[in-house]
Amino acid sequence: MKAKSRKVPMFRRKICVRWPSYDVLSQDVNSASLVQNELGFNPLVQFKQNEMLRAYEVRIKSAFDEVKSVVQELFVQRTRSGFACKIQDVVRTRLGITFSQEVLNKFEQNNFDSDSFYCECIFAQFMAMSKEFFEQDPLKGQNRAKAENMFRKAGFHAVGIAPCADGRLAHLISYVLRLPYSLVRRKAHAGALFDVSESVRNWVFIEHSRFRESVPNSIDEPTRYLKIAVYHYSKSDPSHQGCAAHGSDDTKAAEAALSKLNDFRQAIENRFGCGSTVQTLLIGMNTDDDSLKMYIPDKEGKVCLDRFIETNALFHQTTKMTAEQAKVQIQQAVMQCNARSGSSPALESMNELIAWFIENNFSQIEYVNQYEKGCYSDIGHAERFIGIGSGFEEVQLRNLTYYSYLDTVEEGFNDVDVGIKIFTGLNINKGLPIPIIIRCDYDGRVPGSKERAESKAKRIEGAVHSRYTDLSEAGKLQTLCTLRDNTGHQPAERISLACQL
Repeated sequence: MKAKSRKVPMFRRKICVRWPSYDVLSQDVNSASLVQNELGFNPLVQFKQNEMLRAYEVRIKSAFDEVKSVVQELFVQRTRSGFACKIQDVVRTRLGITFSQEVLNKFEQNNFDSDSFYCECIFAQFMAMSKEFFEQDPLKGQNRAKAENMFRKAGFHAVGIAPCADGRLAHLISYVLRLPYSLVRRKAHAGALFDVSESVRNWVFIEHSRFRESVPNSIDEPTRYLKIAVYHYSKSDPSHQGCAAHGSDDTKAAEAALSKLNDFRQAIENRFGCGSTVQTLLIGMNTDDDSLKMYIPDKEGKVCLDRFIETNALFHQTTKMTAEQAKVQIQQAVMQCNARSGSSPALESMNELIAWFIENNFSQIEYVNQYEKGCYSDIGHAERFIGIGSGFEEVQLRNLTYYSYLDTVEEGFNDVDVGIKIFTGLNINKGLPIPIIIRCDYDGRVPGSKERAESKAKRIEGAVHSRYTDLSEAGKLQTLCTLRDNTGHQPAERISLACQL
């Protein structure tokens, strides 16, 4: 379904097109803010960036959503002569993809299996999206110098983010927080219940790189690792559209995410000493409008569920201010948050980082206001496919995929079970199959890494079909194995056709 746009008066459309970038606002705060106040816009919103992000979202989602109508059109023509040529013409014209002759022959010979065709089109759209994402960088996620400087200034050399696997958080990095995807490590898990041991191993790898190669910075610099967990909730329908992994109980979702953060921090300190302390940060995301609850750590870096700021409230409070006044208001709100509960204030550098996150989120709040009338029409699940494995950096769009990080089939299938349950309602009950894309990243510098990744992907694929036998045998669950060299910006590689075991 194509995203709906809110009708905006003509004068507003013109202003949005001509609105100066964030850098220009910074150079000419007063004049830009005067115009801003007259129109009722928040002065910190990056309108040009919003336009770019919106164009990408509509184009990519439309490409996936068009598959349903193409399947319907071809299904009624499946008995006509020259059907294989008809398939090629339609998918090229309507979907912008081209099938190999082998695939075309398969569809003609099996009397057009619509389930197989549907999944094959979804897989082809994903591969095309991956190629564009990494080779053309449409979201500018490879431009990381400014953000890298902000994190370094705040005292952090690396950032790991653990959001819930829910597709309504898939755009968290590039849209909600406006961070370059190439700078942060994203590993999604159902309920934001990330694997503490895996996170510790990643931390060790990062610190070893600092010690041996001074990457991303020298071990002598007094910087730390920042671990962020993001749970979610729905204000408009809290009892049904919250986190499924926690029974739509917002309190349980927040407590569970915080517990994981505390366990991670304690694991690092217990294993490597207090001098190795990491900083943790908890964020709650309202999936109705992409606004956030920012939980403010105290001076010791501890997070408490009673100390938070809601970005939506700050957004409206600062709308009639100049950009400079809005920035000051945000910083004061962050500093005063802990004082209201009698807690010590966060370190100044941490305050500045949180204030920056809030500024970034203002643009996304306006994005939803302008294009979605302030609340998404699809407040529930509307994902197009399931992604499991590692990577999937190219998935930066809300409700495009239910993605769950999976290292071993034994440890990760609980998250996949949640995804199957979601897609039973989204697809199976509507006569559509479940497309699952498996991704295993590899290090092209390491001999044998690609071969091991391929074996792992196929092993996961076999386990998926074995676990969901009924769906697989009925053709209602189909898979695609992909690999990617994660040492650069190479797109995903297809290593096998979708198979049904």
